[in-house]
Formats: sequence, structure tokens, C-alpha cells
Amino acid sequence: MSHFSHMTDDYLRALYIPDVYQHDIYAIDYRRLRDAGVTFLTFDIDDTIATWLASDPPKAAKTLMEHLKAMGFQVVLLTNNKDARGSHFAGALGIDYVAQAEKPLTANFQKLQTRFGLEKHQMAHIGNSQTSDVAGGRAFGITTCMVRAVWRVMETGNPLVKSEGRKLREELLARGLWRKHHQEADGDQYYQLGETPPYLRRAPDKT
Repeated sequence: MSHFSHMTDDYLRALYIPDVYQHDIYAIDYRRLRDAGVTFLTFDIDDTIATWLASDPPKAAKTLMEHLKAMGFQVVLLTNNKDARGSHFAGALGIDYVAQAEKPLTANFQKLQTRFGLEKHQMAHIGNSQTSDVAGGRAFGITTCMVRAVWRVMETGNPLVKSEGRKLREELLARGLWRKHHQEADGDQYYQLGETPPYLRRAPDKT
């Protein structure tokens, strides 16, 4: 039994269910975010923009950042990784960064809000981790966009010891609150901002 089992459905929804869930950062409907008033985007790096083993961001990510800036967004990297990695990726992508962010703690979300003079409804965070990216953004009260991890390595150590992310996914699945698998599967159903996840929609009454 994990500590997630002691949390209420409402608490789990409030902290761990993202506003957007898509296959990758390129599938997010950024126009819909902009139309909703979002003007400031923060991106995780590892397993969101690139694999945690990658030394450079993909060319597609650079193109995306340029497109987002052309749309009027301010874009910043918000990573738990070290300063050297944050600085390198930020330089390659032509954007600013905050490293060692300690997500899901919210202190650096607050610092960015103050630094750029933002309202929370103007901010959105994009990442791959429910226990780090989604939980941090939701706890701070901003829009959260979750994407499938770019790449995962097998969990090391005792195979019988589950990661916190896996424990959370299993608890959410058992309660019918969320469907996401460690590997891509037919049960994963993506949704954009303002959409109800397909698995939460009521089936039509056949009577």
C-alpha cells in the first residue's frame, strides 16, 4: 500500500491530473493555450524535450521554440537538472532557464511569476512527470501540460520495488481517475486544454 492510497479522489485530481495530456511537446495545441490567456510557458528538459542522456536538444525543439516565440509566448526552461545542463540547452534553444528547480516544490514557479510580472492564469508548465512537473504546477495553481516521456530506461534496483510514479499511476487507474501506462498502449487517451479525457466521458445512453 502506498501513501497515495490514503489520499481522497479530489486531492488526487487536484494535484496529479494535468490539464493537457499529449504524446509529445509537438502535439500540444499552443494556440488553444494562447486563446485561454496563457502567455508564459515553462518546459522541463529531461524526457520532455530530449532524453536525459542526450547532449543537445533535437532540431525540432529549436524550431518549436522559435514558433512559440513568434506566437507571442515567453518561454523558459525549468529543470531539476544541474545548471550546466540547463545553460547548455537554453543556449541551444535561444531561451532563458532555471536549473535545480526542485520541482514539485513551487518556489521557482513563484520566482518566475514575480520576475516576469505574471498572473497565474498566464502561466503553463510542460513536462513528463506527474509527481514532479504536474504536481508542482498544480500545487502552484497554473495550467499543466503532460507529455509522454521521450524515452525511459528500465528501473534499476529491486524489480519488486515500484517507483513513486508507478504507484501513483496504479492508484489513479484503480480509482478510474487516470489512464497512463509506463509504455505506450491503446488505453492512453490524449486530450487538449478544455477537453474531457475520453475515458471520463459518459457512454451514450442506449435506451
